[in-house]
Formats: sequence, structure tokens, C-alpha cells
Amino acid sequence: MSQVEVQSSAGQAFQDGTTGKVVIAGPSSAMTIPGIVVSQIVEAFARNHEVVRIKVDSRTDFDSGLFRAPSLAAALREIDDFRVEIHDAPSSQWLRGESFDAWITPEVRVAVAFVWPGIDSRWVRQFIAAAKEVGAWTTVVCASVPKSAHHGIGNLIDLIREADLVLVGSEADAEVLGSSFVSLGPAVEMHLALSLTKKVPRPPVKRIMAFLPRDDAQSLSTLLAAFDSIPEAWIENYRLTVVMRYTDSPVLSLIEDCYHSEFVSLTKDHIASGDLQEMVASSSALIIADPVFDSRAFLMAVDSGLPIVVVVSADLPGVGRGYVGALLADLDRPVSVFVALAHALRLTDLQFPRPAEWDELEQRILGSSSGSAPAPNTAESTTRSR
Repeated sequence: MSQVEVQSSAGQAFQDGTTGKVVIAGPSSAMTIPGIVVSQIVEAFARNHEVVRIKVDSRTDFDSGLFRAPSLAAALREIDDFRVEIHDAPSSQWLRGESFDAWITPEVRVAVAFVWPGIDSRWVRQFIAAAKEVGAWTTVVCASVPKSAHHGIGNLIDLIREADLVLVGSEADAEVLGSSFVSLGPAVEMHLALSLTKKVPRPPVKRIMAFLPRDDAQSLSTLLAAFDSIPEAWIENYRLTVVMRYTDSPVLSLIEDCYHSEFVSLTKDHIASGDLQEMVASSSALIIADPVFDSRAFLMAVDSGLPIVVVVSADLPGVGRGYVGALLADLDRPVSVFVALAHALRLTDLQFPRPAEWDELEQRILGSSSGSAPAPNTAESTTRSR
């Protein structure tokens, strides 16, 4: 039931000078966005504090199936370098309550519960109760996703009303929760790290931009084989733009010979930063082969919150740490690129947070725990914009 990977001897100082543990509970699968998000929150806290992570996944195997690609952030995460105590919560409600009581000890100063609309969150009430029993500050962080009101944000009200603070990512979600709590519930605030809903809906045609190294016929061949795997009945809704400098005619031949060639365009010219930003922002997803640490396309895609497929030939890239919207694919396996691209295109309704926002979320939670929280039931909006 319990697995302690590494345990530290003492917690680091909180903002008010005291020490203690932080306990974080939520989904854990490294193959799903909710689980990857929780890992980033854990990593942000674990840099300076002793962290207890509680995995509350159901017994459904989220890693099964061939429709998901591995996460780049999960592959790059630094979590193993930190001191984190990890437990798996039982599926039985009674045993789970007992486990929370055992794992949330008097040393815990801050308790964080991550919830995702549509995922079973009945464990949250027990988690908050156990944290309150030891005097910990309790925060519920809830991702705001497309149509989250229709995916159960209102169903969370009774589960989270005993928390000290609730953080959400949209004004609509804050209003639903804040108006329900009135003066008897927690403070409700917005935070950009939890805003995963695109501001502008994507057009029905899926526009894919691929950035490949100069004269890299192997990368192009793999990419085109993956693109040709798209069923013919669907291809009318796809457009692939390949950005690659080339000198040899075989590159052109590869495109001319591919099955879906009429839906593929190729550019070898240098693209000005302004034009590139516009092209990236209007894309549904990006594919980047072996990106370098200062890749303009990758940085622009992160800034726009886009899903990115990173195709690697050997070592992991030097970019992507903390960005939950990037997926991994293998240069030598076209099927891997196809699966990653299909997975990325299913995520086009989401806008992913910048990596720095996990640290900002950590600081907001710690700030509220040391007395800088807003008055109860205020829905404060973050002034930063993406």
C-alpha cells in the first residue's frame, strides 16, 4: 500500500520561518495530463520542502492502449533528485481514510489536493479532514478545462467546502464555487497555472507545423510515413507544413512521392520572427525534431500553450522541462510519430501553462498558508495574460 522512495530528515523553512512537510494528493499517471500536472506541482514544492505525495488513481490502468504517447516533461522531470515520500491510496473509502490519517502527520504544514473536472474526487473530503485534524493549511487546486462546468465543477462544492483556499483557472469556475460558498466556505481565487482552456477555438482544419534539421531526409521520411498513416477519409481536415532548409532534390522527391502529398507544403526560406510567431500561434500542433535549447519554434509554441511532438534520435533534448504539453516520439519509428501526433491533436482544446507558472503556483499556496490569503469567497483574477 505504501512506498517510500526517499525520505528526508527535516523539512525546509516556510515563508514564516517555520519548518514542516507539504503533502500533495492527486492523479499520478505519467501518461495523462492530470498526472503530469501533479508531478510538476510536486517538483516545484520539492525543491525547497519535504514533500509527501499521495497517488489517488483508481485501479484503472491509464497506461494501457496505443493511443497515448509518453510525456517529455515526465521523461525530463527532476523528481528523483528530490526527497519525496510516495504513497498509493487504497480504493476502499474506509481504508483510504485510515491511510490519510497515518500519512498526514502533525509535521505537515500544508496540504494540497489537485482535482480535475470529470475525474472521481470523492477522496478530497477525507483528505481535507485528515489535514485539518493536524492543523495543516488546506488548498484545493482545480484545473479549469473546456466545458469544465459540464464536467462536474459544481459537483465539487460539497467535497471542498471545508478547505481554506480553492484555486481555479477561470472566472466562470470561480463564480460557480464562490457563489455557492457565500460566507461559510473557503476563499476562491484564480491562478494562471490552472487555466487550460484555449482563449480562441481552433478551426476544424488541423494545421501541423514540422521543423526538421537541414537536409535531414531521414526525419522527413519518418514524418511523411506517419502523416500517410492518417486515414484517407480524414485527410481533408489536415494540413502539414514542413520547415526545413535543403539543398538536395531527394527532399522534394520524398514529398512528391508520399501518399498525402497534396496536403503537404515545404518551405526552406528563413522565416522572420513575427511571421513565425503568427504561424506557430495559428497551428493546431507542432512537430520538432531534435530541438536545440534555444529553438525559436519550441519557445514560441510553449508561449502559445500548444501541444508539441518532440521527435528524438538519441538523447533527450535540452528543452521541455516542466512543459506538460510536449510528447515524445522516436525518429526511427514512424508509428511512434503517428501515435504522438494523434495524441497531440486530441489535446488541441487545451492551452498548457508555461513551466514558470508551477513555481508561481507554489508561491501562492505558501503565501496563503502564512497569512497572505484573500478574504473568504473572493474570486481574484491574475492580471498576467498569455
